[in-house]
Formats: sequence, structure tokens, C-alpha cells
Amino acid sequence: MSRRRAATGLAAGLAVMLAAPVIWWVTQPEPAGQTVSTVNAAAAAELASPSPVTSGVSGMASASSASPDLPSSPPQEPTPTPAADAVSAPPAPPPVDPPAPAPAPAAPPTDAPPIDAPPIDATAPTRIEIPALGIDTAVVSVGVDDAGLMEVPEDVDTVGWYRFGPAPGAAAGSAVLAGHVDDYRQGPGAFARIGDLGPSDVVRVTDESGVSREFTVLAREQWNKGEVPLDRLFDRSGAPRLVLITCGGSFNSSTLGYDDNIAITAVPNSQ
Repeated sequence: MSRRRAATGLAAGLAVMLAAPVIWWVTQPEPAGQTVSTVNAAAAAELASPSPVTSGVSGMASASSASPDLPSSPPQEPTPTPAADAVSAPPAPPPVDPPAPAPAPAAPPTDAPPIDAPPIDATAPTRIEIPALGIDTAVVSVGVDDAGLMEVPEDVDTVGWYRFGPAPGAAAGSAVLAGHVDDYRQGPGAFARIGDLGPSDVVRVTDESGVSREFTVLAREQWNKGEVPLDRLFDRSGAPRLVLITCGGSFNSSTLGYDDNIAITAVPNSQ
């Protein structure tokens, strides 16, 4: 009897072990990334300065150029990759040699700010509202991580403002806000559906002084992450505008992230 009980227990244990990955797989939510049509890309490009100026570099910064102790002078930061992968790795054990994200052009750090960089003359944003999507959520200031990627808050309901660039309401340049599309534990993120936005939709941003500014969507674009026009999106000159960025396109099971980025460009309403 003891041998039978042992065999029965072993069989039951193996069944549970085999069933666990299947249960985990079935209960995970579908990736929320969107694939969108491009609208008014030329109009968005025309807002940039003739020779886009960000921090004096283009492309993604190398890991060695981004320090955890971020300097307070905005122009000294390298232009980051616009958003980190919005989906965290699943709890399953990683492979022995986990695949790396698709490479992007590296760029050295800049030693001095460009002389024509505009001043950051607006106050840090603290909240964003997008009535068409039912979004009303907090905004926090972020920089770049050790890999040169623009940081994104861990909480998928919170949006990050790139603090080394213009703030919404600045006299010139692109104010960049990035948000998650989703997370396997937390579900869809604040920017999961920004691909639904189109011309005439309104985005409202409130800063830490309580001033609220409205922007009207001008353009919607999507690129493979290796083709994102970083100089334009992180432009410190040119016309004032607001850029919302998230991940999109197909979910890549090798990199555990999305292949593309989606960006919404909005222009300020007259105050």
C-alpha cells in the first residue's frame, strides 16, 4: 500500500508540475500593443527645427554614457531611446543566455550643451488627462537608465516626463511623456490605447504650480524601434509641442518586448 500511495503521490505531483506552466500561460492577458496607421507625419516633422538639436547627439546612448547619478543640466544628457520595453519578463525562469533587445546606433556622451539650446522655461508636469480615452493620471519626472533608455515609472498607471527636455508649455521644443502599454502582472498601462487618438483629440497637462494647458493632437506615427526619429522626438528647438510615446506593434517573445514605438504629437492650444 505504501508503494502505491507513493506512486500515486508522484503521479499527482508530476501532473501539477506539468499543468502549472499551462495554467500560467492561459491566465496571462493578451499583449495590449497596438498597430496603428500613420496620420500627418509630415506635419509633425515640420514642427522640428531645421537642424534638430537635442543634447548634441543622436541615437541611443551606450550603457557607459548614462550614469545613475543624473546631472541636473538638461542639455548634458544623451538623447535616449524613447521608451523601455513596456512588458516585464514573465516569472518563468529565463534562458541561460537571454536574448538582447534589437541593437540601436550607439552615441557617445556630450561634454557641453549646444549653445543654441533653448531654456527650460516651464514647470514640471504632474498630471495628464485625455478625455477621449478616459485617462486622468499622475505624471512624474524621469531621466535615463544605465542602458541609455528613457526611464518609465514601474506603475503602469503613471506617466513619465523626460526631465532633461522641455516641459509642456515651454516656448520651444518637444515635451516628451512616456507611458507603459501594459505589464504581465499589472495589466494595461495608461498609454495602452493612445494609438486610438487622432487629429482634434485633446490632451490636458497640469503642472506642479496648478496651471493646466491644453494640446490638440496633430499626428500619430509608428516605427520599428531601430527607426525611431530620436532627434525629432527629443528636439529642444522648433515649435512647442507635446509628444506621447509608448510601445506598440508585435510582441516579441524573444526580447519579451514590443518591436515598435507609437508616438502622438500634439500642439498647444492658444491660451
